[in-house]
Order: sequence, then C-alpha cells, then structure tokens
Amino acid sequence: MKKRERDWLPVTVLLLTVLLLVLCLVGFDHHEPDGPDGNGKAAESELSTDELQVTFFDVGKSDAILVEQSGYRMLIDTSFDDQADVLLDYFADHGIDTLDYLIITHFDKDHVGGADKILDAMHVKRVLEPDYTVEKKQFREYREALVRNGITAMRITDVERRSLGKASFIIYPPEEKDYDGNDNDLSLVLSLRYGTQSFLFTGDSEQERLTELMERTDLNLHHTVLKMPHHGIKEKNTIAFLETVRPVAAVVTCRNEWWISGKIKRTLNWLGTDVYLTSNGNVVCLTDGNHVEFKQG
Repeated sequence: MKKRERDWLPVTVLLLTVLLLVLCLVGFDHHEPDGPDGNGKAAESELSTDELQVTFFDVGKSDAILVEQSGYRMLIDTSFDDQADVLLDYFADHGIDTLDYLIITHFDKDHVGGADKILDAMHVKRVLEPDYTVEKKQFREYREALVRNGITAMRITDVERRSLGKASFIIYPPEEKDYDGNDNDLSLVLSLRYGTQSFLFTGDSEQERLTELMERTDLNLHHTVLKMPHHGIKEKNTIAFLETVRPVAAVVTCRNEWWISGKIKRTLNWLGTDVYLTSNGNVVCLTDGNHVEFKQG
C-alpha cells in the first residue's frame, strides 16, 4: 500500500499565524507608567535626571523664569502680555506642552500679563498665587483664562512646601495683607533647593518685604543664586539684604544695566557675586546639585 504524503504547508501557516497574533498581543499590551506630563511618559528633555536647569528669560523689565528637573517644569511669572509669545516659542522649540506649576508672584502686568496666553496654550496642572486681587486688565484676563480652562488657583496664605522632581521649594507669602497700597511687597518669595545648591526668587519685594525675609527665623537666606528683588532697583535695606544672602550669582531681570545702582554693583563686587543681566539674553543656570554653571545668549 502506498504511504500517503503528509500535507505540512497548511499546518505551518496556521502555526505562524498563531505566533504572530501572540507577538502582537504582547507588544501592544505594554503599559508605561504615568510620567510627570500625565500622558504615560516623561516629557522629553535634554537634561539628565540628575540636572536642574533654571532659565531666566530676556523679556525686558519683567519676570519669566522656567525651572526644570527630571521632566517636571515650573514657570514663575509670565512677563508682559506682548512677551508671552517669547515663552510659547521657546516651549514649542523645546517640545514643552505641560507645566506642573505656574506660580504668579504678584499681579503687576510685568508678572501676570502673559498668564492668559500661557494657560490657553499649555497644559497647566497647578496654579499658585498670592492672596489678594486687583482691578487691572491683565489680572481680569488671567482670571478669565483660569475659568476657561477649568483651573482653580491655590491662594498661598501660609508657608507652602512643595517638590519639583528631585528638587524642593518653599513658598513664603507676605506677612501683611496690605503695604500701603504697594503690590510689590505682596510678592510670593520662593526658596528652591537642589543638592547643595539653592535659588531665591524674590518677585518685586521692596523694603518692608525684604525686612520680613531678613527677620524670619525659619528661612536661611544664604542662597547660591539670587533673582534680584524688583529688577535690581535699590531700597534702603537692599545692601543689608545682599550681605545676608551672599549669593554666588545674582540675576537681574531688566531692560538695561542702568537699573542697577552703583552702590549695589559695588556691594555685589565686594561679595564676589557674578552678575547676569537678562537684557544681554536669556540666562541659563545648570546644576547637578553640587556644581553650578551659567551660560547666556
């Protein structure tokens, strides 16, 4: 009797089909845990996870400062309304679409002016603000943008401790409700620490607020990097404040060098402090927690 030949081709095709289906199911079932941008992966960054970068934007006599660490990002103030595109262009060029924190130090137009455009264009997770209101156009537009985007800002009334990746920061609210109508002294002040390095962001603090900071027993004012109060404008106690902070570097958010008085320049020189003006271009500070370096341009 003639032995019947085995029909192996259909069996092989069936086995290969089953194997392919299994491989597809395994591959597409992979789940990546949520990252800081909330979409299942960490936001793209050129920084290593052991680096922290602070960018002080060149936006004239106004404040806009971006802090980045391990894919987490915090924007401190938003400059003028007509400077918001400078920030948004930077974010687009660097693939940034999410902010973990937006902090408004106070409601002057050179700090809150671009907030509505930032809120409309970015995914902003948390907004922190001082505890007061004003009757000003930019403030109203900021408030409308919060409502439009379903965001409730947190008003800072007590000392607030937070983290940004591996960095930590403390927000110090003003101790008074009113400073004779001076909004600048209502500024939130942030102390950020990463490893042995520290940054002090002072908003537009003037004389009374600087006195409060120097008298606080829970705040070690000595910091590596100081964002000069009120764009470098001199107060009666600015020299004493600088001698207390003793920064390695000071950044002045200004339109030109004439904002800084000769006495402040001499004091910073005597302290051995390196001075950077945003009028000369973005100031970028990079640290691994042990060493700090600056570049500008």
